[in-house]
Amino acid sequence: MNKHKLENIVEAFKNGDETAFDRLYEETKTDVYYTILLVLKDPSLSEDIMQETYLKMIENLPGYRRKGEFRAWIKTIAKRLAINAYHKRKKETAIDADEHPNLFESEGQDSEKRYYLEELMNILSEEEQTIVIRHAILGDKHKDIAKDLDKPLGTVLWKYKNALEKMRKEGGGFDEE
Repeated sequence: MNKHKLENIVEAFKNGDETAFDRLYEETKTDVYYTILLVLKDPSLSEDIMQETYLKMIENLPGYRRKGEFRAWIKTIAKRLAINAYHKRKKETAIDADEHPNLFESEGQDSEKRYYLEELMNILSEEEQTIVIRHAILGDKHKDIAKDLDKPLGTVLWKYKNALEKMRKEGGGFDEE
């Protein structure tokens, strides 16, 4: 969706059209989620901060001035909240898994796959993580990813290919489905 259409939806929401929120959410949720995830590296906490982002957006929307940069504005809110959550989390006491093994027992193969995927993703840069997650997991097209990242399509394709290769080398057989 182009900036102008998104700004019209923002204006409609500011003017009381509650259905406009659903459209705003659908248009920005991926960008907001991955902005947060790239800071926190925790999908569950990222979802919580995502909800907080939209609440903060609603709270601050009366002060938003139409400039054609709503997507950047909401991503800034998301990033600030994620950074705050990151700093708060750093202050929490870490628990050693070796000292308390029963706290960290995982249930089933899904948690093992998730752990394996998270380990593989840690070897990638933030940009590579974004590209791989959006294409391989969310099914976004490379051209849409390139547009959102403001990168040439060839660069996104190259980074995706290299990220998969890094994951294959590290993981011993990771293959794109």
